[in-house]
Amino acid sequence: MNAFSFAKEMGEKLHRHWEREMFNIDVFPSLARQAITNFNPAQQLKIFDIPFELIKGKEIPHQRENKGSSFGQPPLTLYVSEDKKFFIEIYLWSSVDMTIHDHPFSGAFTIIEGTCRHDIYTFDKTGGTRQLQTGVLTLKESELLSQGNCREIFNGDRLIHRNLHLSRPTVTFIIRTFKEPGFTGLIFEESGLAVAPDLNQVESKFLDYLEGVLQLNKNDMAYQMVQFLAESDCCDYSKYRAAQIYLEYTRNYHQIDLLSSILNASISDVNVDTFRNTFLLHKSHYLMGHAQ
Repeated sequence: MNAFSFAKEMGEKLHRHWEREMFNIDVFPSLARQAITNFNPAQQLKIFDIPFELIKGKEIPHQRENKGSSFGQPPLTLYVSEDKKFFIEIYLWSSVDMTIHDHPFSGAFTIIEGTCRHDIYTFDKTGGTRQLQTGVLTLKESELLSQGNCREIFNGDRLIHRNLHLSRPTVTFIIRTFKEPGFTGLIFEESGLAVAPDLNQVESKFLDYLEGVLQLNKNDMAYQMVQFLAESDCCDYSKYRAAQIYLEYTRNYHQIDLLSSILNASISDVNVDTFRNTFLLHKSHYLMGHAQ
């Protein structure tokens, strides 16, 4: 049985069990974990068989568009329920993912291969805006996860976590709902900034153009674009993300104070020191990675 047939059998059985629960979202994580335990994908799936299965099968489930996200290297959708209530994916990881996040969905995940450190956090909000919240991020617990270990995923701040992939490769397997109403999915910075990455089409395309200009090494023009966006009525996240992209491409870290002040002038509910500390944290991550 190939990975797609395996996931289809698992998904259809899980769907029947969830239907008996009237599709109650609160019970889905435990049902997903039970499905993973019963089907044991860690023993059934071989990640390096999948490229061959792709060609032999010729047809695969509709693949999700991640809108620029690099979650998985690569991600692969194995199954989508007919009523679009949930899907099953597998992720191959070749690098460490440092992102601390919560989820706009529910489900469960397991380790197929490798080892990761699972860090769980709490976030006490102190202020900010809807898209750029400020608060105190605290590490609650850490654990090592290896092949076969499974954990439930809860929507919202009931699970704030990250998985540090300690082996090459690490392979994860996930069963999850689609985005649930009322939940965005926050990205948490250790500086105490929690970001809700919501963009409309205009803002998204503006940031695409900003990256294009930076790829042409037109840094002065890119800086003008960042200023222009900051002075507009576009969303808070787009302004923050523009400054972040600018620094990612140019490495002009001497402009951190100036960019932080520009953002604070437009988003006064977020202290200028929060922006500064966040960008300094990104700088240290870059320098650490560059040194390695």
